[in-house]
Amino acid sequence: AGESIISGACSEKCTCQASGGLVCEPHSCPEKEICALQDGVRGCIKQEGRCTLLPGARLTSFDGASGGDLHSGAYELASLCNDSAPSWFRVVVDVRACSDGAVMAGTTAYIFFQDAFIAVKRNKETWVNGRPVPLPAKISDAVSVHKSQGGLAVVQASGLQVLFSPSGEVLLRVGESLANKLCAPCGNFNGDVSDDLRLPSGGVAGNITEVINAWKARDFSGW
Repeated sequence: AGESIISGACSEKCTCQASGGLVCEPHSCPEKEICALQDGVRGCIKQEGRCTLLPGARLTSFDGASGGDLHSGAYELASLCNDSAPSWFRVVVDVRACSDGAVMAGTTAYIFFQDAFIAVKRNKETWVNGRPVPLPAKISDAVSVHKSQGGLAVVQASGLQVLFSPSGEVLLRVGESLANKLCAPCGNFNGDVSDDLRLPSGGVAGNITEVINAWKARDFSGW
């Protein structure tokens, strides 16, 4: 009694009554949620989060904030806020124009984990803890690297995927389990675009380019 079930299309919600009968009523998923199974139970869950850094250095966050016009440099795009968690990660991308007249784009992606440091380049060269490795490569029980759609994919079991294409496009994909646990310019993946302009200091920027510049990777700075 009191428990509810959701129909196959999430269009109806039926609740068990103390009398033994079911009372059903129309049901629908909120915007930005999909009807799917999670842990064997059907319900409304957040869609997969996608943050993209396109050639031309234009970034779109997990929740839809966008902007660009970056200078050459290494920028932190996303991280797990809890840096002591076993599944912690940090994604840094080096952005630059590789030749005169070329557009700004990602040249190298650096992905930090608790037990590994992976560097992947647009030409698919891959280093793990400073050593080149052939692909596919299983880095640990939770992390692997393989070729995907002409580029490279770095995958962590927590729900993170970093896809790096030969054009310099970087795509970060995260699962629902990481919602509201993320930091840096790709946003916190909470479904609310209004808080994606938050600076590391806690203040609010005027646009996402200010946010990205505030998250410039100081450990990669030459100064």
